[in-house]
Amino acid sequence: MMRRRCVPSAVLLLLLIASCCVQKHHLLISAFTLPPPSLSRIHQPTTCSGTVINFDQTTKRGTAKSSSLVIKSSPSGIDEWPIISQTAVFFGAYAGLALASYPTIKLLESFSQSVVGLERWRIYMIDSTLPILMGLVYLLGGIGHFAAADSFQDIYPPMGTWGIWYLPGSAAFHVAWTGIIELFCGAGLIFSGIRDAIGSEDGEEENVLINFIKPICASMLFLLTILVTPANIYMFTHGAVMGDMATLGMSFHVIRFAVQVTFLSLLFTLARDSFFYAWGDELD
Repeated sequence: MMRRRCVPSAVLLLLLIASCCVQKHHLLISAFTLPPPSLSRIHQPTTCSGTVINFDQTTKRGTAKSSSLVIKSSPSGIDEWPIISQTAVFFGAYAGLALASYPTIKLLESFSQSVVGLERWRIYMIDSTLPILMGLVYLLGGIGHFAAADSFQDIYPPMGTWGIWYLPGSAAFHVAWTGIIELFCGAGLIFSGIRDAIGSEDGEEENVLINFIKPICASMLFLLTILVTPANIYMFTHGAVMGDMATLGMSFHVIRFAVQVTFLSLLFTLARDSFFYAWGDELD
């Protein structure tokens, strides 16, 4: 007898997730529609106390020269602060994500137990809808890392940013390996979500590892989202943009912060719940 599970009609929650998807890949869509930047292109310089700093995006190195011309800094103005203050902003951004994500995770937990019910939460969200939607988001992001690699490299922080950023490896290397993880883990979530939505024959022999693809992929994407956060912070503190996009206002960064909190909370919830469900199924 074939066991089938249907994708839910939880409209409000799906709209929330869909909205997050649109916001997260607003930059990706722009990167596809804009012409690729020239290798010799120099970003608009920023200044501090009359010193002009030009960043060459092919080498990610800055060259400073004295000038009486003072050009507007990033919209946040943080790139003109003392280095120690910029360092504080960097760690403060991570602290803010943690403080905002914890209550959001608890809210999702309460929603699943009190409003939806654990059985429906598993069938309609954890088993199918959530992994498929999140998988699509990260799969598209992974494609973008290669289709618009130059644009993604533009938001990789140069050496010495915030006084603490000295991660080995080029921007191209880090864009590539993060893109690979997004591709494989996004595809893994889609595969596991569709597999659970369709169902399987009763009594069918199943590979134990397949049942844990979902929590493994969700956990890796959760960690990856944390690891790539410096690129978002760099856009906020130094006004970096992807390709030839216009300067991003403060409202964009506020919205993206809320979207990132939502994604971290959903990925954590998906990883935790799918692991316990898979573990429980194995014990049964």
